[in-house]
Amino acid sequence: MAGGRVILFPILVGLHYCSFALGSVSKTELSSFITGLWNDDTNGASFSDVTYNLQSQTSTSTTTDHAHQKLFQYVNENHLFTKPTYSAFIALLDNFDKNTAHSEHTTSAETAEIDRFITAVMQTSVMTETYRFLHEKGYTTSTTDFRNMLKSLWFTQYSRSGNSHGSNGFEHVFVGETSSTAVSGFHNWIQFYLEEKRGHINYLGYVYTKQPRKLGVHFTWYDKTKPLTTLMVGTSPEFDLAVLTTCFLVRQNINCNFDMAGNHLTVKSYDVSYVHGDQVATAYFD
Repeated sequence: MAGGRVILFPILVGLHYCSFALGSVSKTELSSFITGLWNDDTNGASFSDVTYNLQSQTSTSTTTDHAHQKLFQYVNENHLFTKPTYSAFIALLDNFDKNTAHSEHTTSAETAEIDRFITAVMQTSVMTETYRFLHEKGYTTSTTDFRNMLKSLWFTQYSRSGNSHGSNGFEHVFVGETSSTAVSGFHNWIQFYLEEKRGHINYLGYVYTKQPRKLGVHFTWYDKTKPLTTLMVGTSPEFDLAVLTTCFLVRQNINCNFDMAGNHLTVKSYDVSYVHGDQVATAYFD
């Protein structure tokens, strides 16, 4: 990222292939576009904003705790979390019941928080460039259409467990979910930091680390295990939403491969097979 910033970087429902025109965006175009977002992510964390302690490497096959300290040593909350997209993002995190077997009802206050978050990200240069790119490629027709698309893709509720409508893409990817035995989703560094700070997460060690500081980590959340989750640490909420949305649209249900900041990266995304329209089942940096 520009300006010396550091980016410390499934249980799935049924899947199917969508009707989007796969292959209409080349890898070269995708790489150029996402590198531009990376360089333009002015709300991303600086080197001094986020520090973490990897400690010992572990594997997905063990439950032994190889990290006796927290992953995150310091996050400059006063600088980062007062930014409009961060504060709107954080306000959403307590709106969900993590248990996928529990049905959820979105209140009017929670709907207002969703709208506030979408408004905040739409006002950033990262999401403005994302709209322009997707509009040029024919994936959206107007800013209003794009806004409605973001809300539908990420916040439409569906079921992952029986008949309970207790999940959506945002909850799965950015907040995390639990079944009776395991953690699923949970691919956001801000949520990880906040839950670790509250004592809900026990970081067990890192599985791998790759530039630009993408972390694969092993942890328990409310005593339920996630053998491996990936975090792009230090990216802004709008950057993550922009990249994951773009890959979901242009490479849905297949690997989204691109080069960014001199590194090869892959995003995996899948849609929900049994609902009308397109909703995110999961999307994450692999």
